[in-house]
Amino acid sequence: MNPDRKFFNRPGKKETLAEKQEKRVQRISHFRSRLPELTPQWWVVTGEIVGLAALLLVNFWLLLPFFGQENKTNVFSAPLIPALATLTEKFASFPYGVRIWLLVFLIFFPLAFYYFVKGISNRKLTAFLASFLVVLPIGVFLRARVELGLLGEDGAHIASLSLTPLICLLLLRFLRTGRFWTGILTALGTTLVALTSPIGLLVLTIFMGVITFSEMLLGNGRLKFLRFLVVLALVVGFSAFWYNPKFALLTIQSSQGQMVKKTLANLLPVSFFLLPILGVLGFLLFENQPQLQPMFVAFFLTIGFGLFSLGAGVVHPAPSRFLPAFGISLAFLIGIIVIGLFDFFLFSPKIRRFKIVSFQRRLLAFSLLGIIFSLVLVVITLKSQSFWQLGESQILGLATEQKVGIWEIKEKASGAENIFGWMITGLTGFGAAVLKIKLNT
Repeated sequence: MNPDRKFFNRPGKKETLAEKQEKRVQRISHFRSRLPELTPQWWVVTGEIVGLAALLLVNFWLLLPFFGQENKTNVFSAPLIPALATLTEKFASFPYGVRIWLLVFLIFFPLAFYYFVKGISNRKLTAFLASFLVVLPIGVFLRARVELGLLGEDGAHIASLSLTPLICLLLLRFLRTGRFWTGILTALGTTLVALTSPIGLLVLTIFMGVITFSEMLLGNGRLKFLRFLVVLALVVGFSAFWYNPKFALLTIQSSQGQMVKKTLANLLPVSFFLLPILGVLGFLLFENQPQLQPMFVAFFLTIGFGLFSLGAGVVHPAPSRFLPAFGISLAFLIGIIVIGLFDFFLFSPKIRRFKIVSFQRRLLAFSLLGIIFSLVLVVITLKSQSFWQLGESQILGLATEQKVGIWEIKEKASGAENIFGWMITGLTGFGAAVLKIKLNT
């Protein structure tokens, strides 16, 4: 077995030892030029662990009042959450089990989001700032996810958002390296999202499309687009045991499918002139600019989900189902902008024209960072009480253990159609295994 074998990798000219050494020196020089004087490695690792622990504790503290309550709405559009709640019925009734699992996904979302932002931006500061912004109990951040996930009917969709960052990180690595198992894990993770929520799958597909486009602008566009199509094809095959052709058609005709069709219809007139403009803008500003890739991803995701929120209606009757994804993208964008200003004050030669000494530049940069993080903590502290009142507004005892939703549609698919779906999944797995064997020969 050759671990270095690439999946759909384009063979190229072998580099000489001198060329490899030159590229390594350039990468190290570029990395050092973007960072201040490095603290000892043990302190960097310890600081990251402490920061992540603080992030999880703050998020858990905000969500703690929502434990111990029944989930009011147990209507699902995919099987994962009800299946998990059924597994824990020996310890908690179905409505309590649903609430526990939804809270588990909500608690660990900032951790997944941190590694996603860190993987794209290569900056821990950016990842920490964006992750603390995303747990703010206001507006389109944590409050929107709780209102839709715990108090509304979108629990499975909100749960799927906790898987989305990690799958996007896998996709990014697969697009860059083409490794077989990375591609398989990306497809399996995307299938898991499809089995969690159809709307979550749509959100994930938008994330993946923007990331793929950003990678195509950095070179080998056709190859990376092919890898993206391979992932989508594997997802269709792996999920066919549940979303067989008849069931997929019925799902499109359901209320959720009609909502997505309505959203796309509302966006269609705008997209005729907006998409070409955004595409040209992307090529002009970001082509062959790897240092700008985080800004590209954050900017286009924010614009995209902002448009989807408007297309679906800001009130629908609760906040739009795309507002949580908009909040995630906005937190990413704000983190990129703030840390960009931080880097500007520390490293930009343009600021030297103002004859500011190095100490003053560092003081200005770290003061900006301290003010931003202080504001985040102040907002969390001041808004936590009103946020907890959301849980107090629930009327307990009205939840039902009736597991309805997708099963009403699923029962319309015949046994033969279900068997056909399982055959597609089996053939997909067999084809992937054959491809792996051929790549190793």
